[in-house]
Amino acid sequence: MGKSAWFRAELTVPEHGFLAIGAAAAKAVRVDGHDVELDDRGYLALARRPLSPGSHLLEVRLVPEDDEWLRAHVAVVASPEHYLRPEWITGPAGPAELTASFTPKGTLLQVASMTACQVLVNGVEMGRQGGFDPYADERKPRVRRYNLAGVLRPGANEVTIRVGDGAEPVLVDGCVTSGPGWWATHDGERAPAETRRTQYHDPAALHLPRRPHPLPGTAWLSGDEPVASPVVLPVVLAEEGTAGRVEWLRFEVPPGATALRVPLRGAAELLVDGKRVAEGSGCLETSLDGRAGPREALLRVVTEAGHTGGAILTGPIEIETGPGPIELGDWERTGLPEYSGGVRYRRTVRLDERPATGLMDLGRVRGTAEVRVNGHSCGIRVCSPYRFDVGAALRAGENTVEVEVYGTLAPHLDAVSPTHFVFPGQRVTGLHGPARLLLG
Repeated sequence: MGKSAWFRAELTVPEHGFLAIGAAAAKAVRVDGHDVELDDRGYLALARRPLSPGSHLLEVRLVPEDDEWLRAHVAVVASPEHYLRPEWITGPAGPAELTASFTPKGTLLQVASMTACQVLVNGVEMGRQGGFDPYADERKPRVRRYNLAGVLRPGANEVTIRVGDGAEPVLVDGCVTSGPGWWATHDGERAPAETRRTQYHDPAALHLPRRPHPLPGTAWLSGDEPVASPVVLPVVLAEEGTAGRVEWLRFEVPPGATALRVPLRGAAELLVDGKRVAEGSGCLETSLDGRAGPREALLRVVTEAGHTGGAILTGPIEIETGPGPIELGDWERTGLPEYSGGVRYRRTVRLDERPATGLMDLGRVRGTAEVRVNGHSCGIRVCSPYRFDVGAALRAGENTVEVEVYGTLAPHLDAVSPTHFVFPGQRVTGLHGPARLLLG
């Protein structure tokens, strides 16, 4: 505590909006050289007055509570009310009650607590949680949801969280959210509850309803449909001198790719295996021949202000695929490094006569595997040995052997989420072989 971090950028705002800053730190903001009055609720701070459309010089000073790391986000929002997040709250040390009056927004309540607690609504006990930690090496909040349909009443209601130690943080979300307006009672004395800036890992992990993402135009990250009037405005944050420089982005094209679409900002050219296949701005599209991969794709971009690095992309890179040659081995090295799904391997085998017996040995597989011969399923395996009796399905002449392999969610989660539970080796997926057809 005490070390400060400074952030300075040019901010272009398309319409009137309120500055929002999320960080586990004390915050001070200047716009065009003038101090900005903030409602600093805890983790999230919101400007009390809107910014006018146009370009501004933004300066942010953050003093973190934890010297080991600091992360923050800056957004401009049309509606502060719809951007608010629940805050972790605490009271005095020792047995305490954390209480709030509220008008219900729905009937579902979620409580996350770092200590044992009792949940009461309008004086009725809804449940108890916590008090047991099987993982003593890592303190984690205990989370539980409550349906309040039977105890809510019209108008004002009251929720109370009784905790064994008021100094341990609590987060409440759903029909009422924790933050300013809560009070703490200890030994009969009542005082405002304190908000706690520090979050537990991903700040959104313990939110009940999903809040707007701080980045504008990112509905595609969560699979949501874009809304006509977004809460987060499409502002541009840019360092001085970032416009007009050349940057390169690199990615792999998987086997069987037949089409490629890259939405972006800036003047760009797309090269696949060193050959230019598209150029322009807005969105680059090209067809591909579907041959074996992986192939290397390079984007050469002349940047626009505020759109550098990963911000060059305005959406996901889309690749259409069809049948194509693929080598045996780890999908990470065959053009599918972040893929969680299935791949069907197919091979035609010609036999002079029908064998008496047949065994398909896939060797090493990471994932589940199903073998089909001439359209007939010969079994499914989820672990070694990946051997299948295929004799009854074989015939003289041509035989079509198919192996369908499905991986886990580990590659996908490791790429798109903040989870720290993807361990070394868990991303490895695919048919490694050697795959052998043993005839008798």
